[in-house]
Amino acid sequence: MTDFAFAGKAFDIRLDNGVIFHNTYAAEGNRLVYEQIDGAVEGASEEVELYVAEVGSRMYLVGWNEVSGATVAHVMDFKTKKVTAFRSLDVGGGRVGEVYSGTFEEVK
Repeated sequence: MTDFAFAGKAFDIRLDNGVIFHNTYAAEGNRLVYEQIDGAVEGASEEVELYVAEVGSRMYLVGWNEVSGATVAHVMDFKTKKVTAFRSLDVGGGRVGEVYSGTFEEVK
């Protein structure tokens, strides 16, 4: 297991747009299985390779690319249990970026 606070654990992430994800991180901190459990594409899931950097004390930038072409990045602050999420995707022939805030809690 790595020193990443999320490695080998599962979290429910609740974003301010009403979407809820259940994210399960590999023990090595290098892979993620996400499942959208509430929101517009409820039931969507995928296993992705992670790109991770510790950007502060117990604060991580966690990013990945999805099969759909979407690029996602989360800043997870383990001191406040807050997340800032960025998503970039193709829409109508162009690229659109979106930023959301939310909270996360560990699921045991």
